[in-house]
Amino acid sequence: MSVASPNLEPPLEKRDARLVTAMVGVALLGALMAVTAQLAWGTRMAVSVGTGAAIAASNLYVLSRIVAATIRGGAGAGAWGVIALMKMLALIGGIWLLMTRGLVDPIGLVVGYGSLPIGIAIGSIVSDKASPGI
Repeated sequence: MSVASPNLEPPLEKRDARLVTAMVGVALLGALMAVTAQLAWGTRMAVSVGTGAAIAASNLYVLSRIVAATIRGGAGAGAWGVIALMKMLALIGGIWLLMTRGLVDPIGLVVGYGSLPIGIAIGSIVSDKASPGI
């Protein structure tokens, strides 16, 4: 008899509206920044900005999952600490590889990663203020 692993992903309607709005804001702002970089500075800069934005959006998603699992607690909470460590190693190591191999322009990568704080700020401004939160 095989035991199926439980789905730890909460349904979309149970996610915090501010978090979903922030994730969408980061992704949309990153895409807008990449298109702008394409029009202004060319393909290499657009790819660099898009890569930075993709790193920012995936970082926000994984971080939100780690925080939610840690707050929920339970038997698997310790494993999320290992996932957090692996996330940091992958983030730092991945950026190091991208930059040392010359695959991205460093300024473009930083500009794209800048979609993270700006997207979170926009998401917190435009999200539903009536939803319960901190």
